[in-house]
Amino acid sequence: MNTATCNYYKPKLKRLTEKRDLISLPNLEDWCEEMCLAFDRNVLNQNSSTNKTLHWLFNAYPLVLAYQGKTQESELFLHRVIAYWSDKFLQDENNQNLINLIDPTINLLRLYKLTNQHSAFLQLMGETAILDNTGKAKLGSISVNKEILGEQWEILHLAALDELLKFSLLRSNFNDVLNLKKAIPVRLKSNDVYIEASVTALIGLGKYKEAIQLCWEEISRKKCIKNGIYSYRLYEAFMGLGEQSKAKTVMKHLISNMEKTPLESLSLLTFSSMIIETENLSPSSHLARKTLNKYIEIKDEFNYGMTLCHLYKNHPDEDNKEKILNLYNKTSYTILKNRVENTINIKKEIKKEDNINLKKISESINQLIGKG
Repeated sequence: MNTATCNYYKPKLKRLTEKRDLISLPNLEDWCEEMCLAFDRNVLNQNSSTNKTLHWLFNAYPLVLAYQGKTQESELFLHRVIAYWSDKFLQDENNQNLINLIDPTINLLRLYKLTNQHSAFLQLMGETAILDNTGKAKLGSISVNKEILGEQWEILHLAALDELLKFSLLRSNFNDVLNLKKAIPVRLKSNDVYIEASVTALIGLGKYKEAIQLCWEEISRKKCIKNGIYSYRLYEAFMGLGEQSKAKTVMKHLISNMEKTPLESLSLLTFSSMIIETENLSPSSHLARKTLNKYIEIKDEFNYGMTLCHLYKNHPDEDNKEKILNLYNKTSYTILKNRVENTINIKKEIKKEDNINLKKISESINQLIGKG
């Protein structure tokens, strides 16, 4: 083993596979305008438990707040949404209201993880009861079971497990990830959510040969993005072993495949951005141009800006600097603004007032949810 190489290479010890559609991170102003139109068209005077637009708004709005750095407001809103659906269920005993509680509960877990509220995260995770195999859980103030939630029970189970695994990886609790195999139901042990986390944990522990074996097993069974994910982990394991020639061969094959693959999902796009970053590809490379163009096409301001910042930092040029500065002046994404400020030495701008559409949707949703 090449110790110098192992100490030098830093693997990405977090889950890479995320299910997202192509419109999940647009410009926030456009996003809020879409929310306003949807509220007036589909929610106003017809807000029922089965209203899919209302459900979408209640999930999207706290994300908008969090992306702006308003994490406390986002957390308070999620608590209000949970109370809202709980009260609805107590009023009409419609099980759909219980199903509506799943998403805000998972989003609250994510927010606790994001804001390093470890105790709150673990307490809420305990209420989901994914490890005790009792067949019962708590959503808001309501106790639920598999019979009540039906197929949504599996969705709750898997989503909660996903957050627990990401939480453990974030805190470098790699043994906790591997030990979970003894506690989770058999059906989840073969799910990619757990397998990928296990590979990541093995790499984090320096158990590269075990990680390589598991990667080869999954590569032989997977296609498209999942195959790519395990190929990337294989690259990391070879790098950890100091076998750079093998790692280079894997990455070359991975880049070639990504250049031929239509970037038709945000998962593929963000994976492509990660490869660009790992290999320090130039802005003129085929994969970099293809990825940036797709971000522009789908108006994904956040990921476009983050990728552009990386490219500029390693391959500075005036054209990309101008694009980054223009993006900085209009974006509402706090993380992106911070990234630009760290990439280009610029003076922080005075905080802008919220855009009109954000104010409008805030008033509409808060008026509605205030009615309980």
